[in-house]
Amino acid sequence: MRVLLALLASVALGVLFLFADRLRRPLVWLMRALLVGLTALLIIAGLAIGAAGLANEAWWAAVIGGGFLLAALRLGWALRRHTRPQAGGAAHTPAHLPRTSEPGDPRWRRFEASLDWVGRKQARSAHRSIEGLLAERASPSLTHEQRALLIACEKRVPELLDTCLDRCRHATLAERESYMDETLDRLRQLGGEAERARREVRDADDRRLHVLHRYFDNVAESDERQKKLP
Repeated sequence: MRVLLALLASVALGVLFLFADRLRRPLVWLMRALLVGLTALLIIAGLAIGAAGLANEAWWAAVIGGGFLLAALRLGWALRRHTRPQAGGAAHTPAHLPRTSEPGDPRWRRFEASLDWVGRKQARSAHRSIEGLLAERASPSLTHEQRALLIACEKRVPELLDTCLDRCRHATLAERESYMDETLDRLRQLGGEAERARREVRDADDRRLHVLHRYFDNVAESDERQKKLP
């Protein structure tokens, strides 16, 4: 019996993983709606308890009501941060990935604005990785394959975004979700390849720098030995 239950649980888990990507968007919206409802309940409860406490001079109740209101404020702020599209996505690029294009690329902004907050995080991560590779365009260590990938990131990614946005303009909701999800999958894959290529290029250039460091270390040691000679 236990073996049968374990087998059924494994099958159910496999089915869940199989359909996880398609269920992601509805589940995100459901969770967001539940959190909005919870925020509203906290506000109502906080106001009711706080008002009753003040009216009856029960300060402990007023403190509890204030705590409910603070919790609602914190939850509402978190929801606002995760649901609004951030203007100027490239402007939020971390310091370890230099920005190479003008801040606030309208293509990326429009694409990200049509995604849920999970999709926006994935799109921004891909965008940062692509920008990081583009920052290495002048590196002498670029291989032929890496240069081809860099050209694809620089020339074809804007075309991909423009085409996807154009196809979404007059599409149905189901068609638009399909266009966006498929495009995001390609961008995520490309972002991973760009990140790997960037690390390889940086490592190659670092090795050249380390060789020069050792060369000048030897020069300095030789100069010190010359000074010690009588």
